[in-house]
Amino acid sequence: MVLDKSLHYKAMESLDKKWKRGRPDILHTSLLVITDTPLFNLGLLDVYFHLLDGRVFKVSSETRLPRHLERFKGVMAGLLKNNQVPPSSPKPLIYKVADSLPEFLSREDSRLILLWEKGEPVTLKQVVEEALKVNSFIGVGAFPQGDFEEETLKIAHQKYSIKGVGQLKTWGVAARLLCSIEEVLKPQVP
Repeated sequence: MVLDKSLHYKAMESLDKKWKRGRPDILHTSLLVITDTPLFNLGLLDVYFHLLDGRVFKVSSETRLPRHLERFKGVMAGLLKNNQVPPSSPKPLIYKVADSLPEFLSREDSRLILLWEKGEPVTLKQVVEEALKVNSFIGVGAFPQGDFEEETLKIAHQKYSIKGVGQLKTWGVAARLLCSIEEVLKPQVP
């Protein structure tokens, strides 16, 4: 079962870091925004997500996510149990790629740029251009409260905030980031 704060509030009271749990809608909405773009559909965008337990998952470019949150939570429950969905498919739609973020970055021989409200203010275009130049993933927080874990902040190559926009929801950051990526990759995106 996937925790949902609106349903499991009492049961979550004793959990460690409860303020960072129980909001599958944040990941669901953000993934819907990201995967419903030409960048994703053309295979120009790799999408990964990192869980509080450390695991890193990849979303295949062939994935069509359920539009309804309850169906998404069912998919996520299967993913958390089996590390891929569908569970026995040779070509899973979402699957585990690493047990930790440091392991993932070392396998990919890449760096991490975090979009963090306490980071150095820059434009998203600058973030995208740097990510392409130095082979970096761009990380966006998808938790309801709190901050990135210390380990995540330590392994980030750079930490930037988006200049002049204030605090945004995860899906708002994702949408603005996607527009900047399309702007930088203009010749490749219809």
